[in-house]
Amino acid sequence: MARERYLLDAGEDTIHSNIIVPTTKKEKRENWWYYNRVKLIVGALVAATVIYFIYTIVSQVKPDYTVALMTSYVMPSELSSQLEDRLAQYADDRNGDGKVVVSLVNYAFSDQIANSDPNQMQASFVKFSADASSGDSVIFLHNEEAFDFMKNDFQGLFCYNDGTPMPDAATDFENAMISWEELDAFQDFELKFESEVASPEAMKKLFEELRLSVRSSDTSVFQGKEEKIEYYNANLEFLERIKTGQKWVEG
Repeated sequence: MARERYLLDAGEDTIHSNIIVPTTKKEKRENWWYYNRVKLIVGALVAATVIYFIYTIVSQVKPDYTVALMTSYVMPSELSSQLEDRLAQYADDRNGDGKVVVSLVNYAFSDQIANSDPNQMQASFVKFSADASSGDSVIFLHNEEAFDFMKNDFQGLFCYNDGTPMPDAATDFENAMISWEELDAFQDFELKFESEVASPEAMKKLFEELRLSVRSSDTSVFQGKEEKIEYYNANLEFLERIKTGQKWVEG
């Protein structure tokens, strides 16, 4: 009973709720920040991610042409960039964005890569399959080892040098390729490359070993698709400028 008496006699001011109510503007701001800071930080991160994603899409330069590069090694990016710049001199601004861009897609195929780096080989197969299905690459540059490694998968893919499609069962691929020496656009091509592993002469030889083949339009990827056919024909004009060394001039 004594306990009840103490509680009954106690005034309201003797029992505290332990809740501190902010009274000044500064305290109210600090209190608001304390309870809302996590939401604000998360929201800011989400907004930043969305902005970056939009910026990446908007600012991404779309190539006017994609050229496949099949080699028995991974081409150094510095050399690929120089080859892209050289090819761009003979390309035209197809997409009308004011820039002429040629993108090289390097597929590395060889027994050595298959044994030493199967992941690289798998990545090349995936990229090649996607390219073959989309028709992004009409012009193919390749060296002998990589081409021979994949030639069993090339049935009907290329056309002969006179433009007629190769039959699926044909294996005379030598009639469906043009040597580096026959491409005037590359005859004065001088590489700028420093490497402790290989000399400039050795790097130059890698390019001189390349040949060029043209994909056939006689496939479902192109047939009946006006936009694809226009791209294919533009590649043929692009190729003609590469062969003759006639740079593209706007207008």
